[in-house]
Amino acid sequence: MYESELMDEQGIQESVDYMTKSHLRNVMQLAIFSTGTDRLYAINISKIQSFLIKEEIEILDPPTGNEYVIGLINIQDEIVSIVDFDRWIGDEVDEHDQRIIIVCNYNQKKIGIMVKEIIKIEEKSSDELKVPISPDPKISYVTETQLPKSSQHKMCIVFDAEKLLYEANVGNKSSKTTIYDIDSFDVSPSQSLRIKSDKLVLVAEDSQIVIQKLNEFLEKLGLRYEIYENGEELINRVMSLDPQEIGLVITDIEMPIRNGYQVIKYIKQESNYGNVPVLSLTSMTNQGVRDKVMELGAFDLVNKSDLQLLHSYIKEILEGDL
Repeated sequence: MYESELMDEQGIQESVDYMTKSHLRNVMQLAIFSTGTDRLYAINISKIQSFLIKEEIEILDPPTGNEYVIGLINIQDEIVSIVDFDRWIGDEVDEHDQRIIIVCNYNQKKIGIMVKEIIKIEEKSSDELKVPISPDPKISYVTETQLPKSSQHKMCIVFDAEKLLYEANVGNKSSKTTIYDIDSFDVSPSQSLRIKSDKLVLVAEDSQIVIQKLNEFLEKLGLRYEIYENGEELINRVMSLDPQEIGLVITDIEMPIRNGYQVIKYIKQESNYGNVPVLSLTSMTNQGVRDKVMELGAFDLVNKSDLQLLHSYIKEILEGDL
């Protein structure tokens, strides 16, 4: 459908290289792609490592037991699972319609997503990203995009990458306990899992699967906490409280209305709340994201692949003298 209008591979990569360095802007940079049925979906390019053409690489047979993983590829001596995106969203298409593998880095673990074509790279401001009226755990937001060399606009879905990662079971063999492995998380016998604090922990996170896992995690720690689905709601709650009531703010980065950068900046610039510790909890692992959150005044950035570090920081902040 879009063959003659697609960006070439070099153009895509140059756009990604440019836009991943533009993390200072409060926008989301999206790689928009088509499925086998010509629906448009998008992914934050901060999670993208590269694009591969299926015909140019060797795809090995996948392990059994996962309906979404359709093959394995070797990237610099690392075995990467390939997820059939169409199958994950519930469509069945001819595999010949899929020609691009988007190689992503989630939580320090690579995954390949098989799609039909890359349509364009586009920036979207927070107010252009809408939360769907009917909740769907696979959808984060919807937006509109103009098709290349056309006046036609079409709906585009920003899918919940955390949900895909969880359902594809990619990363279970990691040496670290991830946000998805709450049931198996524990600390050394010399430590206590529960944290002694009566202060409130406020969290901003928009992924439904991560919200579910954070609820389980914070319950295990015995904390008072509240979770909000975007940065605006969290900021409004922070401003309604005495700063002495707040022990810690934990914020995701990519969220609608106000993103994590804006949350950190707002809190740290408010004279009454500037001393409230803020942790960034994200699956984005590029250096630009880390540099930005530290520059804005966050205590640190914690990857969702490292529950041990998250527990250590929460314990240090709430039980220490910070």
